Amino acid sequence: MKTILLFLIVAAALRAADPAVVKWHPGHYVFVAHGAVTPEVLTLPHFRGVQKIYSWREFEPEKGRYDFSSLKADLALAKKHDRQLVAQFTFIAFATGTRSVPDYIRGPEFGGGVYVTVKGAFNPVIWNRKVAERLDALLVAFGREFDRDPNLEAVNLPETSTSAYLDRTPQEGVEAYTDAVYFEALKRCMTTLRHAFPNTVVIQYTNFPTKLLPQLTDYEKEIGVGMGGPDVYPRPDAVNDPEKGVYRLYAKLAGTVPMGAAVQQSNYAVAYKKRSALKRGQTMMKGAPIVITPEDEVPIPVREHLQLAREKLKLNYLFWADSPKKDFEKVKIMLAEPDLAGDPAGGLETKLPPKAFLR
Repeated sequence: MKTILLFLIVAAALRAADPAVVKWHPGHYVFVAHGAVTPEVLTLPHFRGVQKIYSWREFEPEKGRYDFSSLKADLALAKKHDRQLVAQFTFIAFATGTRSVPDYIRGPEFGGGVYVTVKGAFNPVIWNRKVAERLDALLVAFGREFDRDPNLEAVNLPETSTSAYLDRTPQEGVEAYTDAVYFEALKRCMTTLRHAFPNTVVIQYTNFPTKLLPQLTDYEKEIGVGMGGPDVYPRPDAVNDPEKGVYRLYAKLAGTVPMGAAVQQSNYAVAYKKRSALKRGQTMMKGAPIVITPEDEVPIPVREHLQLAREKLKLNYLFWADSPKKDFEKVKIMLAEPDLAGDPAGGLETKLPPKAFLR
């Protein structure tokens, strides 16, 4: 860790942000997940651009060979239509049997390489030194290629949840997990990303483990990494628990670092949220069996998402899932309403935070 930190200190001295190339276009973006970036999406009125997921596995198909061709194509299309692109870079997966890391990340050399989540996906052991070194190398190459691209608005890291209970149920062949080693691994990843992209907004999606949230958000504020998460959800949930949830910590960072979060598919209705939990194998919610009622099927008014984003989360960026289509249509209608349509940021906070870029 000391070696990488020394390297990053030197890199910081050489790569401070250039005021001529920094990018700052706060507002509403279409979240297409792994879907295609198309002219139809990029030309939607009242949106500043698109957020799309790209994986480590996609960017490094073989050890040391990087392939950014998909991102290059999407950036070229964004440039053609005068829109911005937010790249959500992920190394985690959710669906059973899937993985977002290259195949070579496996075996004892990499601390087991991957662990199995509660849903059966395979996620990297980022607290292993060699896994972290390979992730560092990719992020540095990623930044070298794209940091100065005027249409790359931001890069965000995936949520901090492990989606597993490794402290209680260690997995055979997987390097031992503790909250302390995981915290250090997340710090290292954020630090590398911040220095790899001095001219670009960087955001860490932060939601769990709950006991690490104060330290994680303190570190984000310290080094100038933005804060956000995968769920802008104006109904009771773990993320907005007043004592343990991450929502209580947004105000601490707002105005100092960029803030960007997503209204994902499961956030448009309580029924979607419950079905998502059931699909993950979860049977209980808030101490009771999950039951979907007729009231749960009623869509949450999208104005409530926007109100939460503006008043409590103080967001600069709001990423709206383009599915289900009937719910996304309501977002488009709302953003065309007179009180929002005349504002390029659609009512979100536009003031540039002092730690938006590397100084």
